[in-house]
Amino acid sequence: MRCDSSACHLGPYCWLDPMGKKHYQLKTYHMRRLVTHVEKGGLLEPHADVPEAIREELYMEEQQRLERDKRKGGNSLGSGIPYPPININVLPSQSLASGLGISSANEVVDSKSMSPLDIPGPRDVAVKEYGEWQVSNVTNDSLKAAFRQACDVMLEDGLDLEQVYKDQDPEFFISKGIKRGIARRFVEDIRSWVQNVKKEIPIYEIL
Repeated sequence: MRCDSSACHLGPYCWLDPMGKKHYQLKTYHMRRLVTHVEKGGLLEPHADVPEAIREELYMEEQQRLERDKRKGGNSLGSGIPYPPININVLPSQSLASGLGISSANEVVDSKSMSPLDIPGPRDVAVKEYGEWQVSNVTNDSLKAAFRQACDVMLEDGLDLEQVYKDQDPEFFISKGIKRGIARRFVEDIRSWVQNVKKEIPIYEIL
């Protein structure tokens, strides 16, 4: 998995996607899972042998990175010169306002009827695993500390991931002093983590 391409600046270890020939950075926790895969008898000769669960996580992390970069880029013209946003204020008609009220009510119903995540293992352990996974996706020490603080807030209030996922309420964490971006990421990523990481390769088994 050591990258020997002079054009790649992602780090010493990369996964080369056999389909698109794109390089994906392999972080420490990825490498640990690959080691576990081999120890359990799995093959890891060509890059095509990388387990599907790890591939899906790499794809997901890359998509999240692109979305973050897109948000940081802001609005710009083709030449790269920023341009101010245009605000158009339109007063809604009574029927439109009623429709918006119905839509909001439907959203509340939908949030209450979300399918359960069925997270395996003890609930408090899952919270800690999820928090450490979020920590592993940032390099800034203050952001790492903020994710761990969000994890502590959950445990102190007796909350589990299923409850936070169904509430979809970043404002709860913000009210506890958590940074807005950290709070949103902590709430929004739960389903993706459960589907692509937790149910495939539980972190606490290999750390």
